[in-house]
Amino acid sequence: MRILLFFIISIVVFGCIRDNRIPKGIIPQNEMRKIMWDLMRADAYVSDFIMKDSTRNKKIESAILYEQIFKIHSTTEKAFIKSRDFYSERPDLLKVITDSLRSDERKVQQYENYSKPQTDTSVKTIKLNKKLEKTKQ
Repeated sequence: MRILLFFIISIVVFGCIRDNRIPKGIIPQNEMRKIMWDLMRADAYVSDFIMKDSTRNKKIESAILYEQIFKIHSTTEKAFIKSRDFYSERPDLLKVITDSLRSDERKVQQYENYSKPQTDTSVKTIKLNKKLEKTKQ
């Protein structure tokens, strides 16, 4: 009876353990993060700039950019979708990707909000005034 109980407990314990290894054919987390970041930036580009031209189709423009992104990262749309589906089924692994995407977004926002130190315009004004005075004389 004890042996049977030991086997049942062993099966339950080892059956609940998840393996964090990523199977072959799945894009690694760091590369997946880079691809997703580029795809998000492409969507923003299409929405902010390309769609101002009413003669262009958003889906076609997005598809063109997506293909270029996949080519840059040496992957295909099929491999990306397979990897996306895998990570969707594994929220623990997907969380790492989304957290790093949020971190990247914060870094970009901090960079954009960084105000450059303003130059002292009084020196420029004085030089300009001197030039104007010389031209009047």
